[in-house]
Formats: sequence, C-alpha cells, structure tokens
Amino acid sequence: MKTIPGFLILPAAIFSLVILLNSCVYSQANDGVPGAQLLTDENKKKIETVIDKYVDEVKTPAALVGIYTPGGEQVILRGKSDVKTGTAAMATDRFRIASLTKTFTATLLLKLVEDKKIGLEDKLGKFYPNVKNADKITIRQLINHTSGIYSYTGIKEFHDLAITDPLKKWTYNDLLALVADHEPYCEPGQGFNYSNTNYMIMGMLIEKLSGKKYDEFLQEKICAPLGMISTYYATTPEISGNFYHGYHDSVDVSLLDPSGPNAAGAIISTLQDLKKWNEALAEGKLLSKNMQEERLKFVVKEKSPAAGYGLGIIAKGSFLGHTGGISGYNLDMFYHPGTKTSIIIMFTLDPENAKSAPDRALADIAEILLPGEINSPVAASQTIK
Repeated sequence: MKTIPGFLILPAAIFSLVILLNSCVYSQANDGVPGAQLLTDENKKKIETVIDKYVDEVKTPAALVGIYTPGGEQVILRGKSDVKTGTAAMATDRFRIASLTKTFTATLLLKLVEDKKIGLEDKLGKFYPNVKNADKITIRQLINHTSGIYSYTGIKEFHDLAITDPLKKWTYNDLLALVADHEPYCEPGQGFNYSNTNYMIMGMLIEKLSGKKYDEFLQEKICAPLGMISTYYATTPEISGNFYHGYHDSVDVSLLDPSGPNAAGAIISTLQDLKKWNEALAEGKLLSKNMQEERLKFVVKEKSPAAGYGLGIIAKGSFLGHTGGISGYNLDMFYHPGTKTSIIIMFTLDPENAKSAPDRALADIAEILLPGEINSPVAASQTIK
C-alpha cells in the first residue's frame, strides 16, 4: 500500500495560486449589498453538480462544503463520517485542518510583532542561532517561505516513520536535527520554497515569546475573541468529540501524533468555526490595519505570475485563504473580500488520493459565482526568479 506523510503539501501546488489585491466589488443585489444574490437556486444546483462530480471521481468517503454570502448560505454533505460504523456525515463534526493551521500560527506571531516582542525584520539568529543561515533569515522570510530552510516533511527518514509509525512522538529538537543534515534550498530571500520547518520554528517562537503553550495562546488570542468554541490545537492523537474519520486507500488513518505536524498543521476545527475564521483572516479582524497590510504583501514567482503567498495566507485570484493536506484530509478555505463570500471544502482523503479535488472544486465554484475572479494576476510585493 502506498501512502504519504500526513502533512506534506507539495510546493508545486502552492504556486498554482493567484491574486488580485484590488479586486472588483460585485453589486448584484437590488439592495446594494455586494454578493447578496450570488447563491441563486440555479447556482446552488450547479455547485451541487460540481461537488458530486469530484466526490464520484476520487471516491471520497465524505465531503463537507460550506458556501456563505450576505444573501444566504449553502451547506453540502456527502458520504459517511465513519465508514466502518456507517455514521452519516454531519456539518458539526470536527476534522483535521492540516496546513490551514499556518494561518493561525502566522496570526499569533503577527500579534507578537504588534506587541513588539519580535520584529518582521529581526533575524532568526537572535532566537535560534544554530539554524543554518539564521544570521541572514528574517522573521518575514520565515513566514512567507523565502527563508530557504529545508522542510523536514521532505526528508526520507521522517517520511518513512510517518508511514510506519504515525503515533511516534517528535520533539522540536528531533525535527531540527533532521533538517540540520540538509543544505538550505536557497539563500534567504532568493527563492520560494514551501517548508513546514518554517512554521514549526514559528510555533517555537510563539511559545518562547508568549511564555504560554501554543494552544493556550491560540485560545486566548483567536478562538475566544471569535467565539470559535470547537477549535483546538491537538496534543494527543485522538480527535475529541464527533469527528470525520480520514482515509487513504480505504484505510482509516485518522490517528496520528500531532507532534509531527505541530504548528504547521495540528489544529482541529469545524465548518462553522472555519466560517468565522475565514472572514476574520481575510478581513484582518484580529490585526491592526498596518499589520494586515503587511500580511497581504505577496511573493510571486517570475515564471508563475498568477500566484502568490503572503504572511501565512494564500491568494487565488481575488480570493484569500489557504489550502491544507494531512493524513486523511484535504481542504480549501477561501474568502472573497469584495463580496464577503466564503467557500470551504473538505474531503476525507489525503492529498495523494484526493488528486487536488478540493482545489479543482473551488475553482469551478468560484467561476460559477464570480466569473474570472479566481484567475486574476497577482500584485506582487516581491518577485522571485
């Protein structure tokens, strides 16, 4: 049986993304509210057809989709949350959100920047001098994946153990030791390389500078203010409460030790909580105006002008959010600020089996609701060859 490490997101997938910072505002509603009439009965039927197409194509055990506009919402449920017991999928059940965790981790670190505990242009060497190139890597480069630091999820030893021993407990030192044996992808600031090590180190910084455990700081700074009562940072392999089981090749792979994905991918949440977070993230509700402007400075590859990555946020056209893939789960979470439209898609398959189905479904749904918006060019803050 082939399988993959639980939280590896392929870098190539990241730069299939696009952004237009100055998006058009759609005023389709008679009352002047942008986006109020996007979810017509006809569009709802088209969206269901899209989801059914991808569910049938990749044979996902379950799919959960939420679309929210000022004029209404559409929640689509397909399949079973637990194939073995035959339990029907429920909109309120929890699931692993994989690299959507990065949006939380970046926000927590940016809160510490606002509190002047750390600066975006501070060098990593001030805190962790033993990391290769730490004296040249800035905190900004850590967050936007231009640090060049090698991703531990791309290392064979980690990959193999993630398959054979998913309950193995990892320490930060374990993972840093793996990375220490590998040369950086590039000099800091000279390339974009999606690296889970960046966000693991950010998790270390959050605990170091806040003096609190990650989950405590998460609850205090994000979950409590937004009323996200079902979201938490996992510290044990189990998922608490009712949850979606995740699968690879029809095998239940829901249980894994969260010390592996850590601050790069260990958060667990629900559809309703992600609806709240999607809007707060894209609108900058928990950050100052200036800090949100920093977040939305996007790195673009010269050969991929229709793609961008900011400070813990991805853009697809004029949609802002993030993607995620972990053992048994594949997700997209994006928000269109101009129309206040939120789209969240979760399949209970790992990325290898899901074959980018949530990404493709998102693109199709966005084209139904807001033609052309997801394929707009990127306004780049930094262009990299």
